[in-house]
Amino acid sequence: MRKYRILLPFLLMIIGFVLIGFAWSINIGVPLNSICLILGLGLSFFGFFVFVIGLWKNQF
Repeated sequence: MRKYRILLPFLLMIIGFVLIGFAWSINIGVPLNSICLILGLGLSFFGFFVFVIGLWKNQF
């Protein structure tokens, strides 16, 4: 069970970085690029904060 607690923040950060890269590299239109960028930033920061909080509370 502990392995999944540490994999979740890293998985969120990886998906966020992929969405950010998708938003910056593909010219598909303003609404979809903006949505990918905002979701990617949100997932990246949320994954980082979950990881820091998990380390702070010694959950991992």
